[in-house]
Amino acid sequence: MEKFFLYKVYRYNKKLFFFFLIFAGLTLFCNFAGFEITPFYVWGMYSQKEAPVKEYPIFRITANGKIIDYSAGYFPATRFFLLSPLSYYASIKNEDDPIKFFLKEKLKGKYENVEPYANRVLNSQKEIEEFPGWLKRYVEQSTGEKVKDLKVELLFVSYENNNSITINSIHTLIDEK
Repeated sequence: MEKFFLYKVYRYNKKLFFFFLIFAGLTLFCNFAGFEITPFYVWGMYSQKEAPVKEYPIFRITANGKIIDYSAGYFPATRFFLLSPLSYYASIKNEDDPIKFFLKEKLKGKYENVEPYANRVLNSQKEIEEFPGWLKRYVEQSTGEKVKDLKVELLFVSYENNNSITINSIHTLIDEK
């Protein structure tokens, strides 16, 4: 018994021991109740089988008539800051803001209480309209070339049984000239 961690903590500091005990008890209670307290303690997020994906979204970025191959030749951070905002832009251009959807889902009926403050976090129509200009400047900075025209397309592709790739659909997100 003297080798157990909690026993050593109890001997060292009783307040710290009870803190650990209460934390462990609350963590167990929250997990069994289904509350998500932190990703480290939500075991269900790792326990489900991943479903096969039917199609994958891929961005095709064309600047000055040339397709930018962002899969090679760029630092991972550059790719991240190129693709992450594009992905978010595609989601808010086609449907409602995913952050707003997340807040409504998590807060349920209490969303109305935070709605006046949510507009400070959510993108306005003006900010959405300014995104293509920002992206054009970012592509200029990343490639080192002046961008006269920029086209961004969202391709939905799938893999066939013979490992070939099929383009199922193409959606134009940005077409700046």
